[in-house]
Amino acid sequence: MSASISGLVSGLNVQSLISSLSAAYQQPISLLQNQEQSYQTTLSAWGSVQSTLSSLQSTVAGLQNVTKLNNRVANLSNSSAVTASVSSDAPLGTYSLSNIVLAQSQSVYSQDFSSATNTAVGTGTLQIQVGSGSVTNVVIDNTNNSLDGIAAAINNANAGVNAAVVFDGTGYRLTLSGTSTGISNGFTVSTSGATGSLSSLSYNSGGSGMTQSQAAQNASVSINGLTVTSASDTVSGAIPGVSLNLLQASGSSSLTVANDSASFIKSVQSFVSAFNSAMSTLNQATAFSPGASGSAAQVGPLIGNAGIEGLRTQLLNLISGQGVGTTVGSSYASLGAVGINLAQDGTLSLDSGKLSQALNANYNAVAGLFGQVGTSSNANVSFVSATADSQPGTYAVNISAPATQATFTAASAFASGGLSSAETLTITSGSTSVAVNLSSGSSLDAAVATINATLSQQGLGQITALNNNGSLELQTAAYGSAQSFSVVSNVASGGSGIGTTALNAAGTDVAGSINGQAASGSGQNLTVSGPGAALGLQILVAGQATGNIGTLTLSQGVYQQMNALLSVALDSKSGFVAAATSGLNNTITGINQQITQLQNSAAAQTALLQQQFNAMQVQVAQLQSVGQYLSSFYNGSNSSSTSG
Repeated sequence: MSASISGLVSGLNVQSLISSLSAAYQQPISLLQNQEQSYQTTLSAWGSVQSTLSSLQSTVAGLQNVTKLNNRVANLSNSSAVTASVSSDAPLGTYSLSNIVLAQSQSVYSQDFSSATNTAVGTGTLQIQVGSGSVTNVVIDNTNNSLDGIAAAINNANAGVNAAVVFDGTGYRLTLSGTSTGISNGFTVSTSGATGSLSSLSYNSGGSGMTQSQAAQNASVSINGLTVTSASDTVSGAIPGVSLNLLQASGSSSLTVANDSASFIKSVQSFVSAFNSAMSTLNQATAFSPGASGSAAQVGPLIGNAGIEGLRTQLLNLISGQGVGTTVGSSYASLGAVGINLAQDGTLSLDSGKLSQALNANYNAVAGLFGQVGTSSNANVSFVSATADSQPGTYAVNISAPATQATFTAASAFASGGLSSAETLTITSGSTSVAVNLSSGSSLDAAVATINATLSQQGLGQITALNNNGSLELQTAAYGSAQSFSVVSNVASGGSGIGTTALNAAGTDVAGSINGQAASGSGQNLTVSGPGAALGLQILVAGQATGNIGTLTLSQGVYQQMNALLSVALDSKSGFVAAATSGLNNTITGINQQITQLQNSAAAQTALLQQQFNAMQVQVAQLQSVGQYLSSFYNGSNSSSTSG
C-alpha cells in the first residue's frame, strides 16, 4: 500500500493540520515583513529629504557670486543709429549721442587698361606702407605683370590692402582698399625699378599715379557735447564700461545705463522655488493630521525626528533673521525688506517688484543678503572673490609694495631732429620676437606710432610705446611678475636711445596683508593665504599707494549660511540624513536575515510534519492489516466451533 497524507487511512484531515501548523510558522515572518515595509516607507521618505535638500543646495550655489551677475543694461532711443554693450561695473547715467561719423578705409583706383589678363603693365617693385607701419615689397615680373597678376600678388603679400580688378564699362582698373578703417590706416604706394606703366600704380597724396576715391576716416560721435574719435565704428572707453557700435552717419540717440536686475531676480526666484520644494517635503514627512470621527490619524513617516526639526528651525531663522554682516537699522538688513515673505507653513513668496526697487536703490546692500559682497573704503581697492573659509567682517588692507607694469625708458633722449639713419628695434616677449623698422628722419612721435602699429599687427599688442618727456618708453598694459619683455637696437648710440645691449623689463606683484594675515600677490590681485577670518579673501589693488590704504567689509549672505547648514545635514559621514539612512538600511538588512532564517525553519518544520504523518499512515495501515487478519482469524475460528 502506498503512503498518503490524505488522512483516508487514519481518518484524520492531515493536510488541514499541516496547513494550520505552517500558517502558525508564518505569523512571525508576516510580522517582520510588515515591520520591513514600515522601515522601507521611512527610508523612502529620507531619500526624498536628501534629494530635495541636495537640490536646494545646488540652487543656493547660484547666489554665491551675485555681484558678478550682469546688473547693467543699455537703453537707447534710436538703436538704428547706435547700439551699445555694457559691463557690470559701468556707472549709471544718461548720455546724449549725436553727430555720428562712420569710419572709412582708404580706396584708390588706377587708370584704364584694355585687358585684365593680356596687357603687360610693367615690371618692378610696388612698395606699400599702411600708416606708419613697415613697408611691404611686392615684386612684379614677367610672370604676374597683368592687372589680375598684380592684384593677386598684392593680396598674397598681406600688405594691409585688398586689391581687385573692376571693369568700368570702357576698360579695366586696379582698385586698392585698406583692410582697416581709420586715418592711421591710410596707405601709400610707391614703385622702384618700374618699367612700362607700373609707375602709374603708385599713390601718394598730392602726387601722380592712382586716384583716391575714398579717404581713410576715423569714426566720431559727440557724447554730451564732447567729440570722441575712433579708428573703427566701435568706440570703447569713452564711457567707462560701455562699448558703442556706430551704425548711422549723422544719427543721434540718447543712451541710458541702468540697472538690469533680471538675472539677479531670476536667481532669487529659483532659490525661492527650491526652498519651497524642500520645505514642502519636510512638512509632508513630519505631518500630523488627526483623523475624522472614527478614522485613524495621518502621521508622516519622519514625524518627531530631531534632525529634521532642528534643520527646519535653522532654515526659517535664517530666512526671517537679520543678514550676517549687515548694519542694524539698514533699509535692506533682511530678506523681508527686499520682497521675500515667509508664510506660516514655512514656504516663501517673492515680490519681484519690491526686489527690483531695492536693487535699483542699493545693489550691493541687497546682493549682500544673498551672496558674499565686499565693499571698500578706498576706490583703488575692489573686492574680487572669497571662499567658504572667508568670514564676514571689516578688514584693514596694508600694502607694502604696489604692483607694477614691465616698463623700460631709454637711458638717453630720442634724437631731437629725428633719426639720422634707419634703425631696427627688436622687441621680445615670451616666444614672440618682433622687428620694428624705423625710417630715417622719424621723430619720436612717428617712431611711437610705428612701434605700436607693428607690435599690434604682429602679436605683441600688450606692449605699448609712448613719449616720456622726449625719451622713448615701452610699457606692458598688464601688471605683475608674469609681464616681461626685452628690447635691443641695431644702432649703438644716439637715435632712439636704446642701444645695442639687450635691456630687460619685468613687472612686480602687489605685496601686503589683509586683516594682518599673510597674503600672496599675483599682478594687482592680493589673496589672503595666512590663517584667520579673512582666509581666501581676494582683492584688486590699483594705484601706487602703500601702507594702510583703507578697509574692505565682507558681508555673508544666504548662500554661505544655508550652504553651511545643508553641508552639515548632508555630510556623507557625519550628517543626520546619512546616519538615519544607514541605520535604516542596517535594520532592514537584519530583518531580512531574520525572515530568511524563519522561512528556512518553517520549511524544515513543514517537511518534518509531512514525514511524520507519512510514517504514521504507514503504521496505521499496518495495524489495520493486522486487525483485519485477526478479525478474520477469530471470525473463522468461531464459525468452526459452532458447526462442530
